Amino acid sequence: MVLAGAAVVLLIAGAPTRAALAGVGFALAGAALTRALDIAAQRRAEAAQAQASRLRDLDETRRLAYAILNARRSRDGVIIATLASALAHHGLAADPNVAAEHVASVLNAPGLAPESEQWLRQQIDRITAELDR
Repeated sequence: MVLAGAAVVLLIAGAPTRAALAGVGFALAGAALTRALDIAAQRRAEAAQAQASRLRDLDETRRLAYAILNARRSRDGVIIATLASALAHHGLAADPNVAAEHVASVLNAPGLAPESEQWLRQQIDRITAELDR
């Protein structure tokens, strides 16, 4: 728009038509390029948002699958499955079956599973250390 305005000023001031037309051409090319870049950025943002939504949906589906698997062994399979899923898949690389066993032991037999409580405390310490970085 600035270049188009400059071209109009050049025409009014009596500048050669050729210079004014070149100014208009550059203005239009600049506007088209800017619009193309905006559209590309918008498409990338939409694609990233769609991927994030898909990953959230997959995580929820996995958590529900773990809940079904753990519901047979515990009176609160959803809590066990949610924590086991988070420990296994949110960058902590815990074995989901091991995590489910430890979490179920702590939940269903409080105070009677010291090794499971110790394992869970170690996971908490790992998370805290990562968050403190």
